[in-house]
Amino acid sequence: MNTPLNDKEKEALLGRTAPSRQKQAKAYLKGTSPGVMQHYAPDAVPDPEEGWVESDETVQRLARWREEAPY
Repeated sequence: MNTPLNDKEKEALLGRTAPSRQKQAKAYLKGTSPGVMQHYAPDAVPDPEEGWVESDETVQRLARWREEAPY
């Protein structure tokens, strides 16, 4: 079970975080950062049987991004 970090643990975590990522780390620690699915498919909706359901437009956009990815 995950237990919330205390202030000292949060500061230690931020101290090990690259300066360019500290804003994101602070948002994560506050619990205000969106989940990965919301980041890549903001219009997705949860379905109890199918999990996350994306629009056709989002699926096409992600497929296009995947094809163009440099790796």
